[in-house]
Amino acid sequence: MNRHGLSLLILTILCTSVCAQRMLPFSAVPDMVDEVYETIRDHHPIGYEPAGRERLLAARTQVQDFMSSARFADSIALWDFTRLVSPLQEVTDCGHLILEPHFDSLMNVRVRENVFPLSLMRTDDGRFILLKGLRTTTDSLLPTTAIAAINGEELGPMIDNMAYFAGLNDVGNVSATQAAIARGMGLQYQRHYGLQASLTLTLTDGSRREILPTHRPWVDPKKKVTPIAETITFRYAEDGQTGILDINSFADRKFRDGNYYKFVKQVFDTLKQSGTRQLIIDLRDNTGGSSGRINYLYSFLSEGKFRFADRIILTGPAKALPGESAKDLKRRRSGAVSKHGRKVQRVLSKAMKPRKANLRFDGEVVVLINEMTFSASGMFARFVQGSGRGKLLGVTAGASAGTTFGGSNRKKRLFIGPNEEFELKVNNIALQLPYAIEGNVTPDIIVPITEDALREGRDEQLERALEEIRK
Repeated sequence: MNRHGLSLLILTILCTSVCAQRMLPFSAVPDMVDEVYETIRDHHPIGYEPAGRERLLAARTQVQDFMSSARFADSIALWDFTRLVSPLQEVTDCGHLILEPHFDSLMNVRVRENVFPLSLMRTDDGRFILLKGLRTTTDSLLPTTAIAAINGEELGPMIDNMAYFAGLNDVGNVSATQAAIARGMGLQYQRHYGLQASLTLTLTDGSRREILPTHRPWVDPKKKVTPIAETITFRYAEDGQTGILDINSFADRKFRDGNYYKFVKQVFDTLKQSGTRQLIIDLRDNTGGSSGRINYLYSFLSEGKFRFADRIILTGPAKALPGESAKDLKRRRSGAVSKHGRKVQRVLSKAMKPRKANLRFDGEVVVLINEMTFSASGMFARFVQGSGRGKLLGVTAGASAGTTFGGSNRKKRLFIGPNEEFELKVNNIALQLPYAIEGNVTPDIIVPITEDALREGRDEQLERALEEIRK
């Protein structure tokens, strides 16, 4: 069941390896395990059907058996707890289910504002290299420089430990989670080790470099107003015959100088008027967002009616509650018991019309994806691929090609631990995709990033997409 495998190793915590980490009293762990289990059972769609509840209960039993068999110290690191309870997340196949290290609100903001521009990628041989150049206190490191450790701790095991219960891993694709953590290593490190005044990097030749943070004021993304170009851009390739639409988020963001829907319409008007027959849509690093935004975009590509989802479940356990009527029980079994839930069902499963022929783009389409392509962006990519409307190129996404999740039925944030060491994020809507298949959204054409291209400053995935679309 547990894809990582809970081996019966002794979890006695050694000061030499975790003395700087944030710690959790082990006496609090049993109650925290129960709270995580009960929250998932009562609010996540896995609790909708008896078979799902049975799988979740089996995962809980696995965790409890491990706790009774292993020997623990008086306190454990936060990532040891997430590793312990990870079967409860993995059994759901849901990468939206996240147990995230948490400080108090003020410290959370300080950690987000204390920015280390440290972006890494794991190579096929297990090394970690810089995706971007990096300025240190003594010199500058070029892209592809190999980093072996941070503050004396080996990178590989550290990132693997941080990846438990950390999201972006639909259907158990933990490699996507590990890739996301490596790319945002500065923030992830501070979530586990606290605010840092500097980080010491150990290179593979044994030499060390110190990097300092920059301060970047943090604004809640829901309240942030940005230039539209930070989210969506359009340009032509050098050949003048291929349009490139880059969308790094489908979130309902407000822009100070534009409107998402007007921008997308203008793009397709431009393609139509110019007679452009080739379009590349870049969804790399796009972790999702609004159903309305991907529906609108796809309406310019689809040749017929389409649905956002074929089946929607919005409830917890599908069983009668005290005093519940037969009508409510029937509604619960259909996937939504409340009036609002049934409305959401109707909206998300409604058949939508494509654009009229004179507005629709009927040329060639290639969609770029990577590990970070998730949730709504993964759904859009699968729409294009499953319908045969275009091809996907890049590397396998963290998103599922069968069922994804969304929504939330909690008005208040849920914290776990005696000192609120974690925040548990639970989505309560399960969405079965059109053209659903098993596994993750996988490109038709696999093109990984190579060290040679990074050194030369080339985007080989985009280069390959241009080659393919010209065929």
